[in-house]
Amino acid sequence: MPAKPGAPARGAPARELILDAAERLFARRGFAATTIKQIAAAAGVNSALLYYYFRDKAAVYHAVLERRVQALVRGAVERLEAAGPPAARLRSFLEFQAETLASHPHLWPLMLRELVDHSARHVVGQLHLVNTAVFRRICALVEEGQRSGAFRAELDPRFAAISCVALILHFFTARPVVGVFLGYTTDGPPEDVIRAYARHAADLALAALAGPRPVPAGPRRKAARP
Repeated sequence: MPAKPGAPARGAPARELILDAAERLFARRGFAATTIKQIAAAAGVNSALLYYYFRDKAAVYHAVLERRVQALVRGAVERLEAAGPPAARLRSFLEFQAETLASHPHLWPLMLRELVDHSARHVVGQLHLVNTAVFRRICALVEEGQRSGAFRAELDPRFAAISCVALILHFFTARPVVGVFLGYTTDGPPEDVIRAYARHAADLALAALAGPRPVPAGPRRKAARP
């Protein structure tokens, strides 16, 4: 179908500018308090151009959520299905999770608003995608580690997967508090500290999955004479 006269080319940067601006505003103000005019102004475009790409505010909101969630899923699947032992793949995934949330600082606040304000009803489809493509793969990865003896056999893989993911998500949920506690501001710690925490979280998760290591036996001592 030919483009409308005067319409921007398909895939023009304007669409991404609109989504970036909408993501910031929805994360800060919420869906209800954000208007089309505010999104257009923040993106540096007029409302008519915004309506060229999206039929209404709800369509913008769904596009914002879909863009980020699908990118997260693609990166997660790539790391969870890479070659290597389960521990290395899980570490790679957790570090990718932290890097993604650090690189897109409005993503997790936006998701939290969706969970609190709308009980996740706008992201039900995306949650099913995350469940099928990511969560089940993490569970399968834990099971693979259990079969090989690398991970504790008594753990419920579902609970282990939730616990691993939560180590990263809680850090970003409490980012202002973490920033103050670590001596920074409520903007949170800098990226090098976030990367260091991601490594720590992976170490902690893998240590919990592996369980306590046996204490190596020391040299045998002679019994004391009475």
